[in-house]
Amino acid sequence: MKKRLWYKFIFLMIVALLIVGTYIWKWTTDEPKQQKPEDLFDESQQQKKAPPELNEQQIDEALKDGRASASNDKTNDAFVQDKQQNEKNNNHESTYNNRFGEQAFTHAKEQAKQGLALYLSQVSDWDKWQGTVTHSFLTTIKQDISTVNEGNVDRSITSIDLFASDASTQDNMVFGAFAAWHVTSNGRATTKRTQLYYVTVVQQNDSWLVNKIVTPNEGMEGKKAT
Repeated sequence: MKKRLWYKFIFLMIVALLIVGTYIWKWTTDEPKQQKPEDLFDESQQQKKAPPELNEQQIDEALKDGRASASNDKTNDAFVQDKQQNEKNNNHESTYNNRFGEQAFTHAKEQAKQGLALYLSQVSDWDKWQGTVTHSFLTTIKQDISTVNEGNVDRSITSIDLFASDASTQDNMVFGAFAAWHVTSNGRATTKRTQLYYVTVVQQNDSWLVNKIVTPNEGMEGKKAT
C-alpha cells in the first residue's frame, strides 16, 4: 500500500515537472511581438521633405550675382592686360631714358606729338613743319596732303595719347599714339575718328625729328605699317 502511494507521488511529481518544463520552453521560444514601422520612426522621418519653393526675387538676385561675377572677371582681365601693357611701355621708356637720356626722351616725345598733330590736321603751311620732321618725310607729306586735301574740310584734334614703343633700331625712338579728331565739312561736324599710329623719331644735327608715321590698319589716314 505504501509503495503504491509512493509510486503515485513520484508519477505526479514527474507530470508536474513536465508541465512546468513545457510552460518554460513555450515562454522562451515565443516570437517577440514585432514592432510596427510607425513605432520605430517618427512621422516626420517617414515623409520626404518638400523642396523649398522657388522665389522669383531670389532667382533674379542669383542671376544678377552671376552677371556681376562675370563682369568682374572681365574687368579683372582688362585690368591685368592694362597693367601688363603699362609695364611693357614703362620698360621701353626706361630703355630710351638709359640710352639717350631723360631730356632727349622728353624732347623726342614732344616732337612725335607735334608731328602727328600737323599730319592729322593736314597743315599745308610747310613752314610749320620745319624743325619737327625730316626733309625726306616732309617731301612725302607734301605729296600725301596734296592728294587728299579737300576744300572746306577742317580737322579738329580731340586728343593724342603717346606711349613708348619698341624701336626698330637702336638709333631711333618709336612712340605709339592713340589719336582722336573731328572732321568738319562746311562748318558742320560730320564724323569723329580714332586711330592708332606709330611715330618714328630720329636724331639729326643734335635734334630729334619725325621721320615716319604709320598705322597698322588699312583704309585709315597714314601709311600702312609693313
